[in-house]
Amino acid sequence: MERFKGFSARTQYTPIPNIFFSNLLSQITDIAELKTTLHIFWALYRKRGYPRYSTYRELAGSASLLNSLKEGEKPPVEILRDALEKAGKRGTILHIILSKDGV
Repeated sequence: MERFKGFSARTQYTPIPNIFFSNLLSQITDIAELKTTLHIFWALYRKRGYPRYSTYRELAGSASLLNSLKEGEKPPVEILRDALEKAGKRGTILHIILSKDGV
């Protein structure tokens, strides 16, 4: 394991709602769901405009997220799908399927 070198003086921050710590965190038992949820907070904070959203393609294309989800033999994208399903069932995230051009 590589030792973390600490945060620089110019570190940027991502706000996390207080209710995440006071209510939601104790409910999440799956580390992949936790990592995915935190990544989504980070990704949404960086976006501008309304509404803010993150697509599966964006999440699956994030090397940092997929690297954090490597566990044994299971492919990271499969772990991501499972984590998103758990977060959706919990109500932490909303899952919406949009059709493009009526397809």
